Amino acid sequence: MQNVEEIHVTGTGTAQEQFIRFLSETPQFKNTVSKESTSNKMSDEKLIEFFADKFN
Repeated sequence: MQNVEEIHVTGTGTAQEQFIRFLSETPQFKNTVSKESTSNKMSDEKLIEFFADKFN
């Protein structure tokens, strides 16, 4: 991925933290804003609503 400004990570808490830390130590993603959310299963409608809110 080139020119990534923001990335959203989902999954278990420990995996999210480790992956976000890994990204912050990678030159390509050093200045990328990382956000995280719950790994609880959402209905398709809730998932669409969640990402629609993120991109609007």
